[in-house]
Amino acid sequence: MKKNISILTLALLLCLLGGCKHNGAYTINGAVSMPGFDGSMVYLTDVNTSEPIDSVVVADGKFTFQGSVEQPTIGVIRATSVNEDVSCTSYIVLEEGTIYIDIVTDSLSGTPLNDYYYSHYTADTEISSLRKQVSDLINQYYVVMELGPQATEELMMEYAKADSLLNNRTNIVLSNMYQENNENILGAFALANLADAGVITFDSLDNIMAHANPIVAQFSPLATIYKRLENVAKTSEGKPFVDLNGIDFATGKATKLSKMIQPGQITLIDFWASWCSPCRGEIKENLIRLYDKYASQGLNIIGIDVWDKPEDHKAAVEGLGIKYPQLIDDEGTATDTYGVDGVPTILLIDKNGTIVKRGIRGDEIEKAVIEYLAK
Repeated sequence: MKKNISILTLALLLCLLGGCKHNGAYTINGAVSMPGFDGSMVYLTDVNTSEPIDSVVVADGKFTFQGSVEQPTIGVIRATSVNEDVSCTSYIVLEEGTIYIDIVTDSLSGTPLNDYYYSHYTADTEISSLRKQVSDLINQYYVVMELGPQATEELMMEYAKADSLLNNRTNIVLSNMYQENNENILGAFALANLADAGVITFDSLDNIMAHANPIVAQFSPLATIYKRLENVAKTSEGKPFVDLNGIDFATGKATKLSKMIQPGQITLIDFWASWCSPCRGEIKENLIRLYDKYASQGLNIIGIDVWDKPEDHKAAVEGLGIKYPQLIDDEGTATDTYGVDGVPTILLIDKNGTIVKRGIRGDEIEKAVIEYLAK
């Protein structure tokens, strides 16, 4: 007897043949609710890979992106006004569906993860209020600068308080976001922001990553932050210093950090760059003075030049009158090895080669030098 193929069976066969395949197609209908952007380019980039996805021109305050993704990922949209006086940056979840975004107001809707991101983070009333307060205080600071240090000091105290409240609220919201999305890309994004803000210790992050969903664990920005924090942990206070390769500025020859550290001396390691004003300030106000004062008592200082051009470093050494040794990071690995994400970063290594201080600045440097010279 001939059997009829049921509609359900036919549907199943079509799915197996690709008829029900999830295509991941998305359309982003964007708006720029501010004049001055018509004719400017707006760029869409994949945050996970840092690769550009597309670019279009803003017309009548609008733009459209179309594409597809195999699985949801995080994108970032950037635009600068024609006069280059205003820039906008907005994050978005690239997932199947039609998405609406206004990159000025950060309004976002249209798909499940984008709806969640907007309602639970961007539209959080407390975060919005504190952001406005922080922005207003910054603007007020520039207005009252001419009134003297007392007026600016009061504003800075208000700013510090508001900024602390903003960070605390943001971290709470991001923590909740991760807990509720720890198996999708939005959870990965939230965890990366928490880790980058230093809210999570490396040990806690290490434990989370060991048990995390692959979508979270393989999120590239999070993996990068994890590696940096791992290297910070390996070069934290109480750990032996880690050797580095480089060029000895004095001789122009290849050498190692270990060859520049003198036995029986304590050593300040200064990660710096010629273009960095705070770096130059520490060198001019503290490091040169301390070297002149304590070198005969057993203090060694080594500057590690990073993210710099050789000719600029040479000019800075000569201009500042630096006398202590310089190691040029020609391989570009020094900051990664020590988990340094900003300069200046100053460490103190004791006579046994152990890192005893990390991240010291200003008066803290001399106090640490005096303490460990006496040991």
